[in-house]
Amino acid sequence: MNHFNLKRTTSVFLVSALLVSAWPVSASAMEANTDKEEVVYVNLGNDGSVREINVVNIFGGNTEGIIVDYGKYLDVRNMTTTDEIDFSGDVININLSAEKLYYEGKLESTLMPWDIRMRYFLDGKEYPAEEIAGKSGEMKITICITQNTKYQGDFYDNYALQASLSFDTDKYKNIVAPDATVANVGSNKQLTYTILPGKGADIEITAEVSEFEMDGMSINGIPLNLNVEVDDEELMGQVTELLDAISKLDDGAAELHDGVSDLQDGAQSDLKNGVNDLKDGAEQLHRGAADLKDGGSVLQDGAANLQNGVNALGQGIHSLNSGIGQMQEALNILNQQSTELVNGSESFKAALSKLQEALGGVSLATENLSALTDASSAIKSGINDLVNGITSLQNNVNFDAYKDIMSQNGLDIDSLRQKNESAISGLEELISSLSTQIEGLKNAGVDTSEIESHVPQLSDIISLLGANNASIGGTESYLTTVSSNLPSLRQGATALQENYGTFDRKIGELVNKIGGLAYQMSGLSSAINTLVSEYGKLDQGIKGYTEAVAKIVASYSQITDGAARLATGSGALKTGSESLYSGIGNLLSGIVEIYDGTGTLKDGTGALDDGVAELLSGIAQLYDGAGELKDGTSTMREETAGMDTEITDKIDELIKTVAGGDFEVTSFVSDKNTNIQSVQFVIKTDGIQMEGPGEVMEETPKKLTVWQKFLNLFGLYREN
Repeated sequence: MNHFNLKRTTSVFLVSALLVSAWPVSASAMEANTDKEEVVYVNLGNDGSVREINVVNIFGGNTEGIIVDYGKYLDVRNMTTTDEIDFSGDVININLSAEKLYYEGKLESTLMPWDIRMRYFLDGKEYPAEEIAGKSGEMKITICITQNTKYQGDFYDNYALQASLSFDTDKYKNIVAPDATVANVGSNKQLTYTILPGKGADIEITAEVSEFEMDGMSINGIPLNLNVEVDDEELMGQVTELLDAISKLDDGAAELHDGVSDLQDGAQSDLKNGVNDLKDGAEQLHRGAADLKDGGSVLQDGAANLQNGVNALGQGIHSLNSGIGQMQEALNILNQQSTELVNGSESFKAALSKLQEALGGVSLATENLSALTDASSAIKSGINDLVNGITSLQNNVNFDAYKDIMSQNGLDIDSLRQKNESAISGLEELISSLSTQIEGLKNAGVDTSEIESHVPQLSDIISLLGANNASIGGTESYLTTVSSNLPSLRQGATALQENYGTFDRKIGELVNKIGGLAYQMSGLSSAINTLVSEYGKLDQGIKGYTEAVAKIVASYSQITDGAARLATGSGALKTGSESLYSGIGNLLSGIVEIYDGTGTLKDGTGALDDGVAELLSGIAQLYDGAGELKDGTSTMREETAGMDTEITDKIDELIKTVAGGDFEVTSFVSDKNTNIQSVQFVIKTDGIQMEGPGEVMEETPKKLTVWQKFLNLFGLYREN
């Protein structure tokens, strides 16, 4: 591992001063070229195409004697002395008589290391340079600099470019030039771009222009030397913190996976079993209601048979007793199923407690909880159905409703009860009066045996009327008991409905705020706690309902006793049986409503079971997701194990790439020139100027003197 000490400092200096004081160099041998510097002047058109390349070769110091140089030139000229240049093929010989020599040659080749393309747009339309001069509008200039793959050499990978453009602010407004260094030079905005070695550039300049014209773009190419000292202690400290965080993330993913596994086991073993018990209890309750419904139908059939007349009294009483026995059996079955309903409710309550405990110790984060939202919606729908079923029972199962239905069918229960009581009182008075009369007749010597034989029949009628009132009282006790317990049951179910809405909303918030799942989990746990607390009310309501069923079974014995008494009487049975038949029909309608309500309860528990299944599926998906997260963090931990070493190596490689120093300058002109001190590129595009409306005057390269070229190298030359 290679570390750089001290604080990171970067200093970049561009080797632009090529023409400095003369250095003494002795004349070289005939075959080797003489030490020199090269300044390459590239003249580009205003579209970036190369027009010509001229090279100024600089020989400095005590070089009196023969100078040997190589290059394929179209023509050459001595810029310093009047010494003639022997120019033959690619060999240049000069018999130098001065201490320093500049000679310029125009190269045969126009290849250079960079490919430069310039394009001009106005109001979205592209124009050639010769057509855009003088136009106004929304301007855009694009400059693309890439490697010229046709050129063979190392300048592209080792030389930096500095491109400069100047815009007159009287003509250009709102200049936008990303990545440019902008400076004010008089009334002009100067844009400067630095392109690192081995890197191209895509430049875009936009502005509002009035009468378009611009100076040419200047580009200098020089070797880039960087003196870089890097202190990577802070960087590597952050890398170490990152690696530690990855390790903690991996450990946390493992703990999350284990926690979800525990949650999955608890949900499958307890919650599923509890819901299954509740579902089975609801199904058994529904079957018991079906039996009750069937028993009511049998009772109704028995009452119909009773209406056939006094002659079929024995057969009708037998059918009635049979129907009552089946009804009692159905009620007994319903009473027996009450224990399973209570046990199912207790199991569901225990399952909720298990879920409460599981959620209390789990903190997780995942994006795979959509199934949980669907499951919660299904549970919420099932609870709504349960509340609606209980509400229907509460509205229809009460003694007043029973009396209203009987009244609609022509029987006033209160009036019937009063008439029965009046009839019983009248018959008792009649029996007392007959007894007195019988005694008088006996004293008078009259045979009273036939009259006395009818007294027991009157007693049977009294018993029948009493049984009828007892039946009405038993029905009232049954419906009142059920009606009094239904509000408690409905209150518990409503509380469950309201609090499960809170639970459902918390699940929605959990899914919508998955990034803050740890915080939302507390809300989910709180909702579960509230659900567990409020479910106790529903549980108490279920217990109250089952107790009411038990009371109904107990009170139904009065109906059995009344039926037994009914079997002993026969007088006035036809009128009573008609009323009884109508009442049983209404009772059967109520039983049908109970049956429908238990069906709704059954459907609700089925939906609850489906919701729990979806919840378990969602937990399973969460478990799989947690496993994938654990695998991913483990892989990331393994893949980043040596990241600190790789980073330091990449830093070393990057610094080595841009720092320079290892590049050996070669001649741009000819590979035969091996004694090269420096090579510099001076690249210039033609400007775009207006001579008159619609006319373009392209800038003609001006021949500069040696001193002007010297000043131009430093950007100091200005034309008068």
